[in-house]
Amino acid sequence: MKLYSKGMLSLMLFALLLSVCAAAEGAAEPGPAPLPEAAPTDADTSPAFEEVVLTENALGTADGYDYELWKDRGDTTMTLKGEGLYSCQWKEINNALFRIGRKFDCTKTWEEIGEIRIDYGVRYFPVGNSYLCVYGWSRDPLVEYYVVESWGSWRPPGAESLGVITVDDARYDVYSTTRVDQPSIDGTQTFQQFWSVRKGKSTEGTVLLSEHFRAWQELGLELGSLYETALTVEGYQSSGQADVYQNDIIIEEKTGG
Repeated sequence: MKLYSKGMLSLMLFALLLSVCAAAEGAAEPGPAPLPEAAPTDADTSPAFEEVVLTENALGTADGYDYELWKDRGDTTMTLKGEGLYSCQWKEINNALFRIGRKFDCTKTWEEIGEIRIDYGVRYFPVGNSYLCVYGWSRDPLVEYYVVESWGSWRPPGAESLGVITVDDARYDVYSTTRVDQPSIDGTQTFQQFWSVRKGKSTEGTVLLSEHFRAWQELGLELGSLYETALTVEGYQSSGQADVYQNDIIIEEKTGG
């Protein structure tokens, strides 16, 4: 049996206390409590738009925009992407129109509706005769109208210009043509077409539509109550494809009297 002096015992006790303190300091301290997960926002919970693919004549409403695919024959595909955007392909057609925009109830003229502007951007690849345009109809009188921003192999409409107008620093020829016994929003009819055709092609920019309507009015071309306005790709006896990546239709509604 070993005997230790009081001094030795004190040193041993001190060393033991040091080892206990070191062990306590080395132990992991508990971290802060985890933050609660953030509550989902409206953006998190709102469902994403599911693309819709059309191959035959169809019209309806999607994501707050009015759409229409119309053709008389041939192969067409239109993909609705939400927010007014779409892509389209066509081949072996006679005539086909792909459009997304805003339909009205034909109770107001464009002047009563307000200022209409379209900000657009399109990757546009026609092979043959085609138009990229802002397009629509009016009733009383029945008129089909075009503001053509770009085209394929042929610049429409093959008529004599009524004059040149300047809208938003771009120059357009204005035309009026007549269609006899042709398809319309009211079946087979004879009706007028009003045209503004840009001097040079453009696939992105702004169309100040109400300014075109005013210029036509000054030339004696009167629209009736507005049926629709839409960013449109039209093909005629051609093939091609397009991808609309911007289609903002802004209407500054008229207020008061």
